[in-house]
Amino acid sequence: MNYFYLTGTPVTTPDLEKQISTFIPLKFAKRSGRCTVTTAEDAMKAVEQQSPLPDTTLMSALAKAFHWQRLLDRGIVRSGTEIARKENMDLATVNEILGLTLLDPKIVESILSGQQPEGLTMNWFNSNPITWEWQQQHQKIHGIPLNS
Repeated sequence: MNYFYLTGTPVTTPDLEKQISTFIPLKFAKRSGRCTVTTAEDAMKAVEQQSPLPDTTLMSALAKAFHWQRLLDRGIVRSGTEIARKENMDLATVNEILGLTLLDPKIVESILSGQQPEGLTMNWFNSNPITWEWQQQHQKIHGIPLNS
């Protein structure tokens, strides 16, 4: 969030040794076409109440994976190699991303809503192969150490 700090005119103390300056953190937001001013404390309370933001890198990879899988299913492309060539990507990267289509739909939903475990990132998927068995996926994903 962007905060604007309004600073007052510096005031010199009677002993002329110190200058005191006051600042007030504010956030300007548009609500119903009107500009409103929110203090930093109120803005932080609103942020804390919001649901967590999804991992955009992981969401982008999921979108690519399901799009590419649809292209494969419809016969528009014949293989991951063809996708890699058309997308100017490494074949291993394309195959890693395509592996996300094997995820349990509940895991996909948690990623899209930002509710996945903290360590569940695209880097984690790159270094941890996904099994096609959904129960094993849940066991493996729930065992992710934080900040891995």
